[in-house]
Amino acid sequence: MNNRNRLIQLIHVGKRELGLDDDTYRAMLENVTGKTSCSKMNIQQLELVLASMEKQGFKRQVNGKQTTFKKRLSPKAGRAKHGEIDVIRAMWITMAKHGIVRDGSETALDAYVRRMTNRNKGQGVDTVAWCSHDQAYQVLESLKSWHRREMIEQLKAKGWTVPMNKAGTDTAGYDAVLEAFQFMTRKLSEMNQ
Repeated sequence: MNNRNRLIQLIHVGKRELGLDDDTYRAMLENVTGKTSCSKMNIQQLELVLASMEKQGFKRQVNGKQTTFKKRLSPKAGRAKHGEIDVIRAMWITMAKHGIVRDGSETALDAYVRRMTNRNKGQGVDTVAWCSHDQAYQVLESLKSWHRREMIEQLKAKGWTVPMNKAGTDTAGYDAVLEAFQFMTRKLSEMNQ
């Protein structure tokens, strides 16, 4: 199959996957290229149509598999150069399970680490595995703060008591809030069964 026919085939797959009716499809073709039929388009125009469909959410497939960015999973614990790195990975995965982060993959964690460490005068790293001890500590503390804040909000939203510090003047630390949050989620899941 030549390149032109392959592009036309991909466009028709995109039409189906995007759920475009014939009138909407033809209007989109005309809007992008000025032509209402793929058979009248050259390869550059077909590429423009395909790019437009991809902006609308269509994903090309190769051999039946979507060509989306592959996400890396975290390696086994105990292999990091600092113990904090294993804790960061575990906390990231826990936050994903709690619905705080959308993507619990190592790839998403690396993006977060890159943002957090680049705040320090551009002395950042591209992956959590490369963090120095100080960088790992900085990332870990920022994750704890974020996780604690989100758990407190969810406890309050569900009407549960937020644990207080010993003096009763402020909310408790990370570990106490995590324990209360896990107790709440366990009880809610038991009630839903």
